[in-house]
Amino acid sequence: MTARSETPRVHRLRCDDLTRPDGLHSAAPIISWAVSGDSPRITAWRIIADFSAASIAQGHGALWDSGKVGANGVFSAIWGGPALPRDARVFYSVQVWDHLDQASDFAPVASFFTGLAPQDWHGDWIARYFVLPEGRAVPQDTTYDNRFQARPADYLRRPFALQARPARAFVYASALGLYELYLNGHRIGDHVMAPGWTDYHIRAPYQSFDVTDLLTDGPNVIGAILGEGWYSGRIGHNQRRAGNHYGGRPALMLQLHIDMENGETLCITSDDQWQTRQGPVCYSDFLAGEMYDARLDLTGWCDAAYQPENWQPVEAITPEPRAPLLEPSRTEPARKVASLPVRQRSTAPDGSAVFDFGQNLAGYVRMQVTAPRGTEIRLRHAERLDGNGALYTDNLRYAVSEDIYICHGNGPEEYTPRFTFHGFQYVGLTSSAPLQDVSLQAVAIQTDLPVTGQISTGNPMLNQLISNIFWSQRGNFLSVPTDCPQRDERYGWTADAQVFWRTAGYFMDVTSFLSKWMEDLIDGQSADGVFPDVAPTKPLNPYRLTPQPGAPAWGDAPIIMAWDHYTRYGDAALLQRCWQPFVAWMDWIERQNPDGLRVNGVNNNYGDWLSIGPATHRPLINTAYWIRLVDLMGRIAETIGQTPTRWSTLAARLRDTFLAAFWHEDRLTGDTQTAYLLALDFELLPPPLRAQAAARLDALIAAADGHLQTGFLGVRHLAPVVCDWLSPARAVDLLLKDTYPSWGFSIAQGATTIWERWDGWTPDGGFQSTAMNSFNHYAYGAVGEWIWARLAGIDTDPAGPGFRKLRMRPVFDGRIGHVSAWYDAPHGRIHSAWTMDGNRVNWQVTLPADTCAHVTLPAGWTAPQGADFILTAGAHDLRLTRPETGA
Repeated sequence: MTARSETPRVHRLRCDDLTRPDGLHSAAPIISWAVSGDSPRITAWRIIADFSAASIAQGHGALWDSGKVGANGVFSAIWGGPALPRDARVFYSVQVWDHLDQASDFAPVASFFTGLAPQDWHGDWIARYFVLPEGRAVPQDTTYDNRFQARPADYLRRPFALQARPARAFVYASALGLYELYLNGHRIGDHVMAPGWTDYHIRAPYQSFDVTDLLTDGPNVIGAILGEGWYSGRIGHNQRRAGNHYGGRPALMLQLHIDMENGETLCITSDDQWQTRQGPVCYSDFLAGEMYDARLDLTGWCDAAYQPENWQPVEAITPEPRAPLLEPSRTEPARKVASLPVRQRSTAPDGSAVFDFGQNLAGYVRMQVTAPRGTEIRLRHAERLDGNGALYTDNLRYAVSEDIYICHGNGPEEYTPRFTFHGFQYVGLTSSAPLQDVSLQAVAIQTDLPVTGQISTGNPMLNQLISNIFWSQRGNFLSVPTDCPQRDERYGWTADAQVFWRTAGYFMDVTSFLSKWMEDLIDGQSADGVFPDVAPTKPLNPYRLTPQPGAPAWGDAPIIMAWDHYTRYGDAALLQRCWQPFVAWMDWIERQNPDGLRVNGVNNNYGDWLSIGPATHRPLINTAYWIRLVDLMGRIAETIGQTPTRWSTLAARLRDTFLAAFWHEDRLTGDTQTAYLLALDFELLPPPLRAQAAARLDALIAAADGHLQTGFLGVRHLAPVVCDWLSPARAVDLLLKDTYPSWGFSIAQGATTIWERWDGWTPDGGFQSTAMNSFNHYAYGAVGEWIWARLAGIDTDPAGPGFRKLRMRPVFDGRIGHVSAWYDAPHGRIHSAWTMDGNRVNWQVTLPADTCAHVTLPAGWTAPQGADFILTAGAHDLRLTRPETGA
């Protein structure tokens, strides 16, 4: 008789990889789900969908009921119901059956908006009136004047009346710039920095909201506040101009669709019926900061009872050089994701109060204060303090990162910036008058990607490193994966992302984030196939003649990340979408380098960026990356049904060229750690030479007193190659090193995020160059991949993408003590936890349904199953031993 298992539970519903899409990019979305419980197999599924959440909650789907569909091990399905109407919200749920034909309950109800097609948009882009062509108003000798020539935020409102409460009301909104939306005095949604950053000359995302419950019979008012953001504010590090990257002034696009009970449909659009004026936000800019004068508050400005004074008509504009395509957001919205209290308060030499939040983050400060009317409070942001306890801001370059608040004086007041953010751990506060009471909280923001993993160990320094990696990802995943959140840059640099991407996918679900950013990368691709270094690209305008073309490892990033995406999530759709852009990039590289060495068309040619010690020969790096791309193109071709012959033939030729050009007298040209790391990890040398390369790598590490000497490109390969080619213990040596240069060194200096430079600060040299010295820069956090894959033993297997098959090759080391990790794979949670006691290890592994793992134990370790065996779905309690070593 077969024992009955726990009934499976369905959760983590997604539509097109999003928790709640703002609209659909295809007529047939993909519904996906995960399952928990101890069932080894899922044998069938059922999807129900309806326009009513209540019906779904009762298990009824009038729009679509798939019925029980037998499909072993399936955790997603393409929409199979009737054609979906536009401008609708669809509710759905999923039920599954296990190997014993036990049915689960339906999952909690989820929903998606079907959204609008381009032809459904009928409004205008509306903006504040009378703006000079360059986008800056003439000096007015008012509180709105500022040395940055930054614009005040624009307040817009539009009253309308309804004869009765509506049956249904949806609002769709976007902006060239940033927006907050209001209806009858209520803030709509919890997004920040919406609609996000794209190349606004090509596309602009919109958001969708159900506002049925906010409307009433009688007078109503819809309103918005507009900020400059990435569109017309200061971004990047070109200080010869103030903002205007894409346009001169922010603009709003909006449609409010209202369905009445009597069948009447109303549509409120962004048109000439709107009015605008300036308010208390005197300016709000990413790099300058925000100034808010509470004496200018427009109390009740979006209430129906408000009597507008000095409001002016809006102006309909036509964005130059073209209006962007309006499309639903492709990734999750940015939100406030954490609030941190003050850890410590001190006084700087200039007498200002300094607040330490104990964590470097991206966001802003929420302040509560009581002070006399007109009191000016300045909040300055910094990542570090100098030796005297003052804010260290020289590394911010031209970013001012100061928020100014002028009090209204009517009792306790609260201030939170709207359209700016800062990278900081410390805040300095000065005020023009004594404060009766002040309280600060740090608010962290990011694109709100679901957290998918957590890991802890028995080593405090390693736990801090894991935290530092997570917080660097959190601080830099804001609409695009940026390099840093604090100084005058904040670009979506491609090589930083590609070396970190495998790590990023353990901590958060980056599926939709990459899908969105890949569109930015393709938008930035030149007509002859060149991917950019950064995306969204620096736009074409009179100030910058060309986008920044991609260097080796930078322009190569889309192909590398797309393959990593496939192995992690098992989703070949992104590979299909990007195949032709990938081929165009590969064609361009080959045209530039017919001899098989990548020495032409290398653009900025950064090399192993910010490496310590000898520089790695750049033609070697460039050619190594070319071979890696060719290998991946062959795998992608096989995955999506393309012919791989071109790529296998080219790979063989390039390896021959690489060997002839760079291997001489038993070593590689340049003879650096990174050279051997790339050669071994990319399998660039024939097998007989790989042991020699590993021996030379060993010698170079020893010559560096056991320290790393890698930059951005080498660091991702360091622990995996050392582990596999030297020994696991040597990899742990490097991981736990706490002398310069190492991860532990920065932690010993108080780092709470990953530094841009190994020597960002040293006791001997103090702070590195102010020209480039970020203390929140995730690239060196790429070691996180090895921590997850080898210390926790949770690694992908290309033979079973999406973690349907795992490689589990754990590393047990007494200095680590124990490891406990969980990771939410697309179809269910994987758990791995081990404790070590001398020559014994207790290892617990739990695999979700329809999953298996190929386990390979470290040399000398055995389990009752042996040293190499297969684990199937379910919970496993393994007792591992090795012979006594006498150590």
